Amino acid sequence: MVTFIRQENVGIIMKETRTIESFLSRYGKHNTVKSYRASVYLFLDYVYGRVRQGARVTKAEAQRYEELNRRYFSEERDHLDDLIRFIAWMNGKPPATIKVKVAGALEWLRYNDVEFTQRELRALKHKMPDAKGAWTEERDLDKETLKKILSHTDEKGRALILTLASSGLRVGEALQIKLDDLDLSTDPTQINVRGEYSKTGGRRTVFISKEAAEAIKEWLKVREDYLKSAVNRNRGLLMNGAGAKQTDDSRLFPFSDAVVRALWSNALKKAGLYSVDPATGRLKYRIHGLRKFFRSQLALSCPVDIVEALMGHEGYLTEAYRRYTVKQLGEYYLKAEHHVTIFESGDLREIKESLRDTQMAIQGYRQSLEEKDRIIQLMSERMTEMEKRLKMLEEELASSNALLLELGPWIERVKRFEAKDGDLLVAALSDERVLSMVHEVINEVKKKK
Repeated sequence: MVTFIRQENVGIIMKETRTIESFLSRYGKHNTVKSYRASVYLFLDYVYGRVRQGARVTKAEAQRYEELNRRYFSEERDHLDDLIRFIAWMNGKPPATIKVKVAGALEWLRYNDVEFTQRELRALKHKMPDAKGAWTEERDLDKETLKKILSHTDEKGRALILTLASSGLRVGEALQIKLDDLDLSTDPTQINVRGEYSKTGGRRTVFISKEAAEAIKEWLKVREDYLKSAVNRNRGLLMNGAGAKQTDDSRLFPFSDAVVRALWSNALKKAGLYSVDPATGRLKYRIHGLRKFFRSQLALSCPVDIVEALMGHEGYLTEAYRRYTVKQLGEYYLKAEHHVTIFESGDLREIKESLRDTQMAIQGYRQSLEEKDRIIQLMSERMTEMEKRLKMLEEELASSNALLLELGPWIERVKRFEAKDGDLLVAALSDERVLSMVHEVINEVKKKK
């Protein structure tokens, strides 16, 4: 779209309004794109009123945001004042959240040739909330808490949570791991974190505990079925502009961040641990707390620089991988693995037995249903056979009734004859010639039919 702008003493010049998607296409990292898109949408919501109605932006809503994007840059606006008022509008949110939203909106404005002086940027920084603003009261995750949470998750949730707790991976990184990045043949199990997955852009190798590896194996048994059931599960989403689910998704955990938030929240609710900070509206037990759990636990028996490197902290990555081989890192991890193992061997045995009992019960229900289906099928076949026999009997009965009608006059004559001379009738019926004549009459009647 081209916007015409009149400048004094210059005349009419043409300025191209760039789209939101063209702005986002400049960034290669999924999390950056996601963060900047949310920032721009929120800024436009502040300026023109909320567009998004649900958790996901529909295709029509995304188109509306593009329209507002064009409208915003076609108007004469005080961009600095808009940003300052945007900060005030977000009052009550955590300072870190406000900082991220303003940073995203600022990059978007710069992309559209809106420049700020150093003085304006200092004024903007002065308006940002400090660390004394609203902070979420976050509760630490320990092994007992995680046991409660894990007891209310399915295979995918259990595999993801145990992977995060024992590897130090960020949620965004874990959701990008491909099946080819996982090596279950090593001890400890290794995951290759490619540069494009990580926040810092650096490649690294991480490890997971044996219980996490076992949980992943269980998840892989049902992963294909999950993908098939997830494909277009709600076809209404496609009509609202959501992308179609692909069965050839090569990711280890082929689902979105929204699915992760949902499974975490549901597990917290079932475990009786769901609690929200009234000041910020955020969960007190956050799934991102698994990284903090990993760091504090692994550091009990592992050098801090190795722990930080495994977590992907940029300042430690190069140094750690220069000093240690992957094999040596794995050996250090094995020494501290028990600290990031949630269930002891007895706990695992109990869970496996419980899972086996559940599977056996399900198998019993399935066999019971199959037996009932077999009985119903047999009863249906017998009912069909009985209906056929009943129809044949009805046809024979109808034939007999017709024969009786034909023989009616003869029977009346016999009755009258019997009344006149019963002895003579008995004698006649005892005569074989008479009986033969009666049979001939009956056969003639049948032939006429």
